[in-house]
Amino acid sequence: MAQASTGALDDARARALPVRGEDPLAWAAREVNLQETGHLHAVGEPGTTFNERGSATGTYDCSIVGRLTIVSANRAIATFTVKPKGGSVTGRGSARFAQQGANGYFGGTISIVSGTGSFAHASGTNIGISGVISRETFALTVHVHGKIHL
Repeated sequence: MAQASTGALDDARARALPVRGEDPLAWAAREVNLQETGHLHAVGEPGTTFNERGSATGTYDCSIVGRLTIVSANRAIATFTVKPKGGSVTGRGSARFAQQGANGYFGGTISIVSGTGSFAHASGTNIGISGVISRETFALTVHVHGKIHL
């Protein structure tokens, strides 16, 4: 009885295995070090909620839509959706907020709550967020940093 060639099977197994020295758990759910800076501008009439739209550069260069709601003199809630190539990611978080002159400064953490396409299984918590919003022009600059799992 002739033995079947295992060349294709061996090639498939090699592609499915992690690279030598790579942590198998990190390989199973790929971890990405996220470093993004977004520049957004107001859409509609701002009040205590700022609806913003713009673009982000860094790990993923993509469009971003966000909402920053000032819930008290020192606290804000942030929600966002980014659309990198291949899908989208939506998140939510809270931040400390401080008004100084014409600018509002915020810093806190966000979590990924959903994703679509190749980001359908994206997850991440305690992702750092910080930024500034101009209370005159309503332009918002945001920095995001942390680890996400894909």
